[in-house]
Amino acid sequence: MQKHPTPPANLHLLARTPIFTAGKTIWGYEIQTTTELDARPQAVPEQANVGAAIIAGDYVGLRSILARNKKLVLSYTLTQLTSQMPHALPAALSAILVPATLQDQPGLVTALQDLAANGHTIVLEWQPGITAHAPALEYASHLYLATLPRATDPDWTQTMHGRTCIARAVNTKTEFEAAQACGCTLFQGRYFKTAEIIPGKTLSTHQNSRLHIMRSIEAPDPDLDQLAQTIQSDVSLSYRLLTYLNSPSFGFARKVESIRQALTLLGWNNLRRWLRAILLADISQGEHQTELMLFALRRAKFLEQVIQAYDYWGFNPDELFLLGMFSLLDAILGIPMTEVISYLPLTDGQKKALLGDATCEYAPLMRLLIAFEDDDHAVRTKALLDLSLNQQQVESMYYEASAWAVAVLEPVQTPAA
Repeated sequence: MQKHPTPPANLHLLARTPIFTAGKTIWGYEIQTTTELDARPQAVPEQANVGAAIIAGDYVGLRSILARNKKLVLSYTLTQLTSQMPHALPAALSAILVPATLQDQPGLVTALQDLAANGHTIVLEWQPGITAHAPALEYASHLYLATLPRATDPDWTQTMHGRTCIARAVNTKTEFEAAQACGCTLFQGRYFKTAEIIPGKTLSTHQNSRLHIMRSIEAPDPDLDQLAQTIQSDVSLSYRLLTYLNSPSFGFARKVESIRQALTLLGWNNLRRWLRAILLADISQGEHQTELMLFALRRAKFLEQVIQAYDYWGFNPDELFLLGMFSLLDAILGIPMTEVISYLPLTDGQKKALLGDATCEYAPLMRLLIAFEDDDHAVRTKALLDLSLNQQQVESMYYEASAWAVAVLEPVQTPAA
């Protein structure tokens, strides 16, 4: 009988959204929510408590962020700030996001004064009519803009003077340029997932070899012995796969030491799922591409979960997983999507969706996915209603998919015996 490992119930995961510079390097991450790798339905915690949750738990992916010296943008309640809870994090990497609803609260200024004096970055959420006159502004070095201010707003020039501005929901080149015109130098949004095509670029030998293996594992009747031998003989690929399989995400009672053993323990379908992720991650080169890979895995898991929960469309969850996973390959590889699909074993429906065909059967689900990524509540609510989906359940799926993607790319190691 095929064995399925049970993930430990206390494996903590976080959902993160990167904040980029104009040059597409990563300044930091906004940590939006936390969850556990568990099959039970979970309520998404309020964002104001995310900072406390991060401090209290050992989260998959957190150590790599800290090791790379990236800022952690976290929210706290007023009580947590006045009790100086953020001091539990390294000050140089701590960015405290203060929503507009807290900016005029008694006791906040004293707390921020102490935190800023000790090296924590204070980020105020910009709100017209509030932030410019809030006492907390004196201690803020950064402003977070959900929407861009009007050029005629007399408060804006005075408020942003000498402060670094972060623009949210930057989804197009036009929005990126408008944010820059407002003085923003840090950005968050879908614009940084768009493909930057490099004329005349060809795939490297390494990338070609990974895509070749990817085609092989998607064959209807793959030669498992030959595949196991191919993977085992590739030191880098074999090492990465075994590292994943021996992480607490799987919870195997004994160490997995070979690809053939992994096949026996997991079965081909389960092993293929992890191989897909590892192969695509191995294609990625550089910090920006790695983040794109994270987005792609989140898309894959989210679409798969929606189809598994709502099967009345008759779609194949595996096809939706592949659709999400391949949806950013043009940006990762720097070549047009029309060329990308020639390397991959895809159905006509998947190809149409990847090429942006608004009439294909997958288009409504892709619109829902983009609405989540853009944090566009109006479009998201309409898409959920159009598809007859439960909002709370699907929102939970999206956050769980984010956390799952982090766990795939950044597994924690099994402690030494």
